Amino acid sequence: MKTKINNFTKIGIFIAISSFSLSINSCSADTNTHHRAYITNQGEHSVSVIDTGTNKVIHTTNVGKAPVGIAVASRLNRAYVSNVESQDISVIDTQNNTLINTIKVNGAPVGLAISSDEKTLYAADWFNNRVIAISTNSTHTVRELSIGDAPAGLVVSPNNRTLYITNRDSNDIAVIDTETFTIKQRIKVGKHPFGIALSKTGKLLASVNVQDDTISIINTESNVIENMKVGYHPYCAAFSADEKTLYVTNTQDDSVTVLDIANKNTLTTINVGSTPEGISIDDTNHRAYIANWGSNNVSVIDTKTNQLLTTIKTGEKSRAFGQFILSPTIGN
Repeated sequence: MKTKINNFTKIGIFIAISSFSLSINSCSADTNTHHRAYITNQGEHSVSVIDTGTNKVIHTTNVGKAPVGIAVASRLNRAYVSNVESQDISVIDTQNNTLINTIKVNGAPVGLAISSDEKTLYAADWFNNRVIAISTNSTHTVRELSIGDAPAGLVVSPNNRTLYITNRDSNDIAVIDTETFTIKQRIKVGKHPFGIALSKTGKLLASVNVQDDTISIINTESNVIENMKVGYHPYCAAFSADEKTLYVTNTQDDSVTVLDIANKNTLTTINVGSTPEGISIDDTNHRAYIANWGSNNVSVIDTKTNQLLTTIKTGEKSRAFGQFILSPTIGN
């Protein structure tokens, strides 16, 4: 087995804190093929913008220091980027891919998520064990809540009523009522949950459990949990639009596991770049995009055939932790 950098120590490369070891969906559609993939490059403090119609990088935008998380808002024409080292969130205008604002966080923002009405941006603050809610209209923090140890990934339900957050060191998912901004439930999952994904209807929730190489798939209506084995050190996951398939990146296997949810088995394993992390799916073009931290590129998978299509050169230490495929809206 080849030697690799441990996922959980990468942010520590940029921040001299010895106890910090970091490993919707990640994790979109209309008939226009010109969607965009926004890929955070932690090693060079930038975001690569990929046209998913041509699979080419069309722009590189400089952001804050050590960008990790990403969330896109199609109606607002915005991409939000969490910068761990500079402790802020960069705001990119996706119409011209320029940096237009910086939101100070006073902590270490990792995961980001946008509410489906695009009025609220949620950020997981890894250092301070809290989640903060930011108005996308004013870019000011409006609420915050202590939630668990080392919060990382987060997703919002389609009806905007529920926020799900993985707490890596608590080994659970905090279920937040977004109206009252209180914890209404904690769901125990596998060891060191990090990435998180929610299906299109919100019925299935997936927790990526890094240290026991499993995925916990939760039925949000019945609360039934099914655990499935994947590859070595999984990181992020993304559901297919029909909720039948789950794609999981395995950082230490340089692969993506494709799971059949209904039959609870592995359909195939696809070799990709080195240390794959963030993953999102362009449903219209039937492609999955995977950011490879170790090889500084993005792998593209055809989700109809589950074959590797191409590799796109991006920036140093590409991560793209979150939902990074921007779908154009009517009128854009």
